[in-house]
Amino acid sequence: MQTDEYDLPLNAPDAAAVTALRRSVGRLLRFRHGMLDPVEPWTAAGEPFPLASVLDAYVGALSTEAGIAAESGARFAAARRGFAGLALTDRERDHVEAAGLLLAGDLGAAGAVLARISMRHPRDLIALAVGHQVDFLRGDAVALRDRIGAVLPFSGEDDPHYGCLLGMYAFGAEENGHWEYAEELGRRAVSLDAENVWAIHAVAHTYEMRARGDDGLRWIEERRGQWDGDNYMRLHIAWHHALFLLEAGDADAVLRIYDRTLAPEKTSGTALEILNGSSLLWRLHLAGADVHDRFTELAKAWRPRAGEPWCAFNDWHAAMCFAGAGDADAAAELLRSRERYAAEAGSAEAENAAVTAAVGLPVCRAIVAFARGRHREVLDLLMPVRRELYRCGGSHAQRDVVHQTLLEAALRAGRRDEARTLVGERLAVRPASPFNRRKKLELTATADA
Repeated sequence: MQTDEYDLPLNAPDAAAVTALRRSVGRLLRFRHGMLDPVEPWTAAGEPFPLASVLDAYVGALSTEAGIAAESGARFAAARRGFAGLALTDRERDHVEAAGLLLAGDLGAAGAVLARISMRHPRDLIALAVGHQVDFLRGDAVALRDRIGAVLPFSGEDDPHYGCLLGMYAFGAEENGHWEYAEELGRRAVSLDAENVWAIHAVAHTYEMRARGDDGLRWIEERRGQWDGDNYMRLHIAWHHALFLLEAGDADAVLRIYDRTLAPEKTSGTALEILNGSSLLWRLHLAGADVHDRFTELAKAWRPRAGEPWCAFNDWHAAMCFAGAGDADAAAELLRSRERYAAEAGSAEAENAAVTAAVGLPVCRAIVAFARGRHREVLDLLMPVRRELYRCGGSHAQRDVVHQTLLEAALRAGRRDEARTLVGERLAVRPASPFNRRKKLELTATADA
């Protein structure tokens, strides 16, 4: 039996395969394209390599797309038959279980198994990295921080992956409101590992949450050479760049970033990439910009990816595109599909189905209602769920597009009590936010009219 760089035993065809797995894990930690390329020669040949097959399954499930997950699931089932005769280690058995649960859509159970692996094997980087993403997809901010925090003090800068762990912890700290500490950790993580795009992204979040737009722009622009390249975070960091400009009121610059980077023809067309442009266009739409034609093009990218339910967070973004494009048929079909899914899903799909029923569907309905000018209906749908949005996953910054929709609906509906409450809550958390200050002025202007 082989051992990895942390002396953990694993089944692998040979020492070269172990080295290849280490390279794949390094790509996973740094969000590099071609995460699975190093192990592909062994997996393509059908050689029994449990952790490589598990990694393939994790990457497919974390795509947040039903079609990609199904393809990964078929490969994983075939691989499991291939290594059925091996004497798996307890760690490998747990990973096989977690991968199966994740492919079935049971994120909570998968996250629990990954936590068990980390408790027993705190240097298992696959369990930590995948578990961190599962926590993010579930909107579990405390786990997002503490899963990494539990092992971080027992590592150190002599570990080549320490910077990646520190970057993950920085993001978890940020999502729990420890913004100054998260900035400090994220900056240190980037100094240790220049390719640490997750840490660059974590620091950008700290500036977003504190409405320090100038610092955020400087942070992103000065590190363009580190993030604007061969990695899966490139478009999302460009989205952050656009958010800082939008907060400052520079819609023209935002549109230039969208056209240059986030428009569908500039992406691979995956849900994880096109949702950035979707929420950015919706924010521009809320601000009164004419982005209908851009919505129409982006909606074309969503249609083949919105058919099968898998991730309620993605459903919001598809709804934004269909509603913004004025595609009533696509919007109606999305709602009907998710209504059937929420009513009929089996136990294996219970988590996302429950979240879709409780939160995802009200949000999608509200987005469609907003596009049709039914602003009072938007309030009726969103006020009861506004503090439950985290259940659909994503970050505070990403979910804020729904909060902004709610506030704009309250202002347009003339519901001053709700609008005053929502503006007050926002200003109390981010008093320096130009957006929040503009909305307070709008509220005051309507009172004086």
